[in-house]
Amino acid sequence: MEYQKYFKYLCLFVLCAYLFYLLVTNDYIDTLKPLKIPLITSFNIVNSSTKNFLKIDQENDSIFKLSSITNQFETRFYDYYPHLPIHIFTQNLSLIGNTSKLILLENGLYGDPNWRINALNQSSTAKMTELYCPFLSNHCDITTDYNRFSEADAIVFHLRDDFDQNRAKKNRHPKQRFVSALWESPPHTPNLQAYDRFFNWTMTYRFDSHIITPYYSENAYIHKSSPFYQLMLNENSTRKLNWKIRKVDYRPSDEILQKKKLGTVAALISNCHVPSQRLPFIQELKRYIDVKVYGRCGELCSSNKDCREFIAENYYFLLSFENSFCLDYTTEKFFATLEYPIVPVVFGQTNYSYFIPSSGYIDATQFSTMSSFARYLNETRYDKEKYLSYFSWKKDYVWGLGHFSTPFCDLCLRLHLDSKPNIIDNIHKWWFDGSCGKVHMPS
Repeated sequence: MEYQKYFKYLCLFVLCAYLFYLLVTNDYIDTLKPLKIPLITSFNIVNSSTKNFLKIDQENDSIFKLSSITNQFETRFYDYYPHLPIHIFTQNLSLIGNTSKLILLENGLYGDPNWRINALNQSSTAKMTELYCPFLSNHCDITTDYNRFSEADAIVFHLRDDFDQNRAKKNRHPKQRFVSALWESPPHTPNLQAYDRFFNWTMTYRFDSHIITPYYSENAYIHKSSPFYQLMLNENSTRKLNWKIRKVDYRPSDEILQKKKLGTVAALISNCHVPSQRLPFIQELKRYIDVKVYGRCGELCSSNKDCREFIAENYYFLLSFENSFCLDYTTEKFFATLEYPIVPVVFGQTNYSYFIPSSGYIDATQFSTMSSFARYLNETRYDKEKYLSYFSWKKDYVWGLGHFSTPFCDLCLRLHLDSKPNIIDNIHKWWFDGSCGKVHMPS
């Protein structure tokens, strides 16, 4: 019967039209939710052999929340150590498109106009490759040419170097992001009250910054099983970059341990009078255990090698004490130590387990008395298996894929994925209020 055939065609047309409507409007997400149908998604970044390392937020165990990857930028924590919201590890590069963003470095970094980027006057490919994100070469460029101010998508200001705020206000346009960059702790930061409603984003070591710039970047370690590492291997191979990827000793040999004859504990300190009171702490600790201080606040290291390397060869523990007891403030004193065969001892206002497993360091704040702290260090030194256990986490990690300015890769990506308007009303309050705590040493 003819009418039945035409009726089937009509139903098929209506169904196709409805499916098309759902796809265009994203309403298919709400339609599928009650059905509890698991969805599997994949995105190719380099080629079909490179797995997608970009996480999609899960609403529950059975269905992916797809709206999060089609709308605004979202901060997500990386599955592997360090557990930081490093955006290039977690975001969907397939959403970037073919456009390129321009980042202008408005002033210098501690007097360095190039911000430690050697390739700053070369192509965008050379710059992003130096920063260890060559896959962003066609998506961002970085310049110090102030004549390009009007075309810049982001202008970065290092708040420890001078710049002309009035000139920047006069030349800015509404779609630009003014980014405040800081690596120093609040006690070593100038007053920021003049910058109310001036900046759009923050770029600091603090976890609540828009762009996280941890000191980790210069001493980066990456898990060998992570899809991001597989991506980097692919980049290194296909682009013939000759990156120097390093493995470290995750179980120091008897020969290495036998060389540790100068003492038990050492510290490397060049700033002697600081808010964290680290030298008084060390002076008290010396009552219970041998501690040697190197650097400008102590003795000189051997002249023919790196001081941290010298300490690692001759001591069991390195006191990685910061100059300030402030929120998330963790510098190379911790990160640069991790590559060496020595156990870091920390004392700061940071959750260090975001960076490495808690089995990889000793936290001095966890001891109520100085004597119990010293006793634990001595017991660990003379218990070989216990001492070696602090290195076991390194087995699955490699070093050598990071640069001090690698966070500019994150800034690049956020410029593409985060279009939400934002203004920081009171950056002085955000940076200073409650950010540094009182130092409580073991009694």
